Amino acid sequence: MPRSLFASILLLLAVTPLAVGPLAAQETIPVRAAPVPVFAEQTPEKTVFGELRFLGGVQLESRDGRFGGLSGIEISGDGRTALLVSDQGDLFSATLDYDAGVLTGLSGVTVSHLTDANGAPLADKYSSDAESLRAANGEGLAGNGETGEVVIGFERDNRAISYRVDANGRAVEATPLALPDSVKALPFNRGLEGIAVIPQGAPNAGAIVAFGESESDASPGVIRGWLIAGGKTRDLGLTRTSGFDLTDIVALPDGDLIVLERHFSMFLGVAMRIRRLSAAELDGPQPMSGTTLLTAGMAHAVDNMEGVAIHRDETGRTILTIVSDDNFSALQRTLILQFELL
Repeated sequence: MPRSLFASILLLLAVTPLAVGPLAAQETIPVRAAPVPVFAEQTPEKTVFGELRFLGGVQLESRDGRFGGLSGIEISGDGRTALLVSDQGDLFSATLDYDAGVLTGLSGVTVSHLTDANGAPLADKYSSDAESLRAANGEGLAGNGETGEVVIGFERDNRAISYRVDANGRAVEATPLALPDSVKALPFNRGLEGIAVIPQGAPNAGAIVAFGESESDASPGVIRGWLIAGGKTRDLGLTRTSGFDLTDIVALPDGDLIVLERHFSMFLGVAMRIRRLSAAELDGPQPMSGTTLLTAGMAHAVDNMEGVAIHRDETGRTILTIVSDDNFSALQRTLILQFELL
């Protein structure tokens, strides 16, 4: 782990000694992309939704059965290098392709399986159910052939692992993080859904912010979270409303947090919500509510939206990139959508 990021919290996050085992095999796989040109088919001319402007997206398919179940995404500062993790423990590396600033597809897609600290592949669903992926520097992947360090959160076996990722997009070293007992006690299959790292220059710089998926019997109406910094852990809470569960979080350069949420019912289908939590709210009374930027349902191009990343393009716009988890189901889609934060 980069000392500049984690030195202040090593007293709390005791890590096991780094072990370098055999490198996970990496393969190139084919991925096809179809454009998603509009966000609301009934009003195709509309591009602004709440406080976001839809820029475009793609629907992805592959004949490789490992491609799917995408639950976390991180991208480089220029928006062109991507890492995606599946809830089967597979790590995908890709180049995001654009035409006149509009996402058109993925190229150079590779896949490798995550390993434990001894270099052994994660063996089963219990150990490999990855749900969140974040660059350890809080500022996205390095790009330019060096993707750097990432932190991946898992549910079922509730834990987080720091991985060094090589220039080929392969996780080559694993260091488990010792998290608070309250994280380990999250309900089964509702573990660490979102991990953010606050970037340098922002309030709480260097802190790790982690959230579970939903409320529990121990905290009804509140999604539990933690801010870890300076060798201490502080409890956080996010109000759970309208049946939405948290699926990912990411920090903005000013220290605010973008929260991605999902709702599903047999009658209304799937919906997505995006909230923004201010940096000041993190230090204020809990639980937080934030500001809703967008709510979208079956009238929009959404599916089971599970991962979000941010970058700033060459014009200075802040871009949200959101990916869906198709649950390896023929009835669902793998989507990557991009929005400008207004």
